[in-house]
Amino acid sequence: MSLRMPGPQPHPKTGVYYLRQRAPSDLKDVPLDGRVAIPVGGVVRTVKAGKTVKVSLDTKDPAEAKRRHREADAALHEYWQRFREGPKPLSNKQVQALAGILYARLVDMMDSEPGEEGIWKAVLRLNKGKAERGELHGWFGPTVDELFVEQDVNTDLFSRSRVVHAAFKAIQLAAETNLRKAEGDYSPDEARERFPNWGAERGETKPAPRVTGDLDLFALLDHKFATQSLKEKTKNDYARDLVKFVKSSGHRNALDVTNEDVRKWRDELIAEGLSPSKVNGKALAALSAVLTHAVREFGLPTNVASDIRDRRDGPAPGKKGYDMEQAKAILGATFMGSPKDVSVPHKRALFWVPWICAYTGLRVAEITQLRGVDVRSDGDTPYLFITPEAGSTKSGRAWMAAVHPHLVELGLLEMFKEVGSGPAFYVPYPDGTDLTKQTGKPRSQEAGVRVGNWITDELGIPAPGGKPNHAWRHLFTTLSRAHDMDKQTRDYMLGSGAEDAREGYGDWPPTALAREIRKLPRFDVKATTWRPSNEAVSAQAQRKGRNANEKG
Repeated sequence: MSLRMPGPQPHPKTGVYYLRQRAPSDLKDVPLDGRVAIPVGGVVRTVKAGKTVKVSLDTKDPAEAKRRHREADAALHEYWQRFREGPKPLSNKQVQALAGILYARLVDMMDSEPGEEGIWKAVLRLNKGKAERGELHGWFGPTVDELFVEQDVNTDLFSRSRVVHAAFKAIQLAAETNLRKAEGDYSPDEARERFPNWGAERGETKPAPRVTGDLDLFALLDHKFATQSLKEKTKNDYARDLVKFVKSSGHRNALDVTNEDVRKWRDELIAEGLSPSKVNGKALAALSAVLTHAVREFGLPTNVASDIRDRRDGPAPGKKGYDMEQAKAILGATFMGSPKDVSVPHKRALFWVPWICAYTGLRVAEITQLRGVDVRSDGDTPYLFITPEAGSTKSGRAWMAAVHPHLVELGLLEMFKEVGSGPAFYVPYPDGTDLTKQTGKPRSQEAGVRVGNWITDELGIPAPGGKPNHAWRHLFTTLSRAHDMDKQTRDYMLGSGAEDAREGYGDWPPTALAREIRKLPRFDVKATTWRPSNEAVSAQAQRKGRNANEKG
């Protein structure tokens, strides 16, 4: 009589197949209270490993269920075998290799958009404080335990302690690397080279790559974003760069991509006149991120783009923001508008956006997406509510910005009141449109581009750093320092991350924001009574192939 091996079991109601197995008989008296990582259809699931292990195979297809069951069953039996063998101490090299996984993960995840400098300064201080107070095990212990589950490590308490301390150092190094990138420095990552390869130190051979179809660059991109918490905009940016790479190389399968393909593409980007920051921080970063994902999860032997960089020196540092003469020239020109026949929202943007930029320092997209419902008050104190629900914010968070008294005198509040609850600076989308899930370039973003073009093309005022709208943010910061604005308040209104964990406590009363914004002097320009129309405009559906702002 042959023994029947356990197979996938369909759920009686849903029909979805499951793996369900009891622990082997020789382990029945051993406390099993850990967690096991089980692969299911290309995704690793972490489930409780008790007397019985149960995990969904996420399919109703019998043949696919059998294939997934075999893969999951093998991983489960490997876990039980390690349990039989008992904890094994880790060598120092293995400890460092595990820490290197955490380093690479944090650096690769933030490569394209490292965020604000203040975030990483805060991370460095926070982690250092945990170390000084002897709190590393409580702070990094859960991360290390998850890493052990993911990498199938069964070790002793002493080795765990060593990995916790190594993880602290690796995360600090990663934070320093991300801080450097946030400051614009994408020079070669030398810190990565210090960490040994975990697969090699564990004595494992890398699994053979999967079938060709699994390693399509765009399929890898979809999988990366389906399994990580990343912004849709970042995915779209990556996709655009991948399209360019495929056009250059002729390859869309990661297995076919060579070092020569990447080097050739880099040289083409340089020949197009792109700066080192654009070549490294955007184009090559997109390709490298996808190839790294293929290495990590689909067995690609190596990321051939990892060490190919644009190593030219960046442009010499220059003036970051407008000087007062330039700022006054732009603000004075708002009272003349544009001679072009443009839409009502476009006219409003040309007048109001420079003024709001000057007195808030907000990013232009955070201004051009403002709606009437985002202009609020706390008693007699007005404020702007910056929220991702209006489109997006860089941090994904919402916050408040004070309204300078000069903006009130110019009529900002009346303008938003008359425009209504919808957007002021672009033609509204139809009711019910989810502004956080727009495809293509959002109308609010296009409005900001038009304001920048008006400054550089029509007014002929050169943009510091080539960024006509962002230059206001630098000027605002300069003025805040010159007039002793409270730094915490300023950073909060700019939407920057707190530099110290303690800054995250409590709330920000609008009156406190108003007190600080009043420290900034008025921009003394010759004003007129002319203002663009405050009339509300009808919604328009998105047109294919272009933005829907009529007349441009």
